[in-house]
Amino acid sequence: MEAPVRQQRHRRGPAALLVLIFAAAAPQPPAAAQDTELTPIVVALPEGPSARTIGYYLAKAGGWFAREGLDPTFVIADKRAPSAMLATGDADLAVDIMPRALKVRADGADILHVAQIFQKSGLVLACRKPIKEPKDLRGMNISLWSGGREGAFYAWMAKVGLGIYGEADGVTILREGLDPDAYRQRASDCFTGQSYALPAQLGLHGKTTFDYRVFFYEQVGTAILEDGVYVRAKDLKYSDRVERIAHFLAAVRAGWRNAAHEARKAAEFLVEIVPPPVPELATLLRSIWAANDLVQVDRIPFGRLDPAAYDRTVTILLTAAPDPLLKTAPRGATSDAAVKALEALD
Repeated sequence: MEAPVRQQRHRRGPAALLVLIFAAAAPQPPAAAQDTELTPIVVALPEGPSARTIGYYLAKAGGWFAREGLDPTFVIADKRAPSAMLATGDADLAVDIMPRALKVRADGADILHVAQIFQKSGLVLACRKPIKEPKDLRGMNISLWSGGREGAFYAWMAKVGLGIYGEADGVTILREGLDPDAYRQRASDCFTGQSYALPAQLGLHGKTTFDYRVFFYEQVGTAILEDGVYVRAKDLKYSDRVERIAHFLAAVRAGWRNAAHEARKAAEFLVEIVPPPVPELATLLRSIWAANDLVQVDRIPFGRLDPAAYDRTVTILLTAAPDPLLKTAPRGATSDAAVKALEALD
């Protein structure tokens, strides 16, 4: 893989010390692996330390990347999508939601999906009680995120027959950021969330998911695929780069297995590395359980893309009103070369 264009190092301090302690306690790689010079690799993540990204940070802290011959630097997407950072050469790999990555590709970037980390969608709509059923949304104000995720909501509304243009028998859409400001100001009745982020998001305000009616898009049948791994297409032309991606996936799989098998320890680790305000340990534990449920690391071959889930995602991105994210169906947007190489490593 090409040499990293930019590298950003994490801050030193208690969190960095904990990483070193975590690595010391992890199973040590074979001597041959320890003596091998590690290959640097820049990975664009959608956010910093969180339940959503815990598998990557555990893999690094536990020495699993070193075991696979890699020295990763995580760069956090800010104003740009991780897939956009990949396209411009600011990262060697990107972890991004499929709608955003397919849009970057449709805009001209020669990037490919090579592995699916989240096998299920964590996208939810949290509503005030007494909203209980989709029919109760009639006449309500709904706060939605943009950037592709809103397509799942539009597809759901079409499915249940509710309008989205402020009709008396429909819903009114309000745009919001990742924090439900409009909801807290009581301008909206429901807000977008993610199953793994919602416990911490609500916990900071003294609430839990039990205080709301939470609709899961997986359950209503309009879920779109979220976090997957993307590479530049040209990297798949070289066998050594494909193998390197496979080793990256092997390390990430180990990190997510760690999160699944030692969820409490993963939550304790997260307490030390997340930026303030830090949620309570029990809240972070619930978030990690929710993320583990999306990855399903011990139930589904790691990284495998479900064709039915992919087709559903593309269909929603092509058809969801009022402004479909994609104009034409993507062709050749995925590759299983890296996953096959991962399975060969096993």
